[in-house]
Amino acid sequence: MIDGTYKFVTDADQKWQCVGLTEKAGLYQGVVYRYGKVSIPRTEELTEEGDLPFRFEYDILDSNLVPRESFNDEFFELIGDILVDIIDRQEGDIVEPINRENSSH
Repeated sequence: MIDGTYKFVTDADQKWQCVGLTEKAGLYQGVVYRYGKVSIPRTEELTEEGDLPFRFEYDILDSNLVPRESFNDEFFELIGDILVDIIDRQEGDIVEPINRENSSH
């Protein structure tokens, strides 16, 4: 269950909205990251298992001293589930591009 595993945080200059992981995220508590480019899959990309896998980039801004080798498939799956949760919660809203690198906003 994803509820309570993350919260939104901003950097000191409030230029970026990031995701901070809570104690419910276990080993990854205190890690702060942001999503980069996100590709929403097309229906024809349906896997044999019936999944539509997202493709996304992310940057870890604060590892909270979690060793680099701990950022493995488990972490990637967790932040993927969080991304799906964020998108689900915004359903019906206009979703701004998450990759704001070239945005004037």
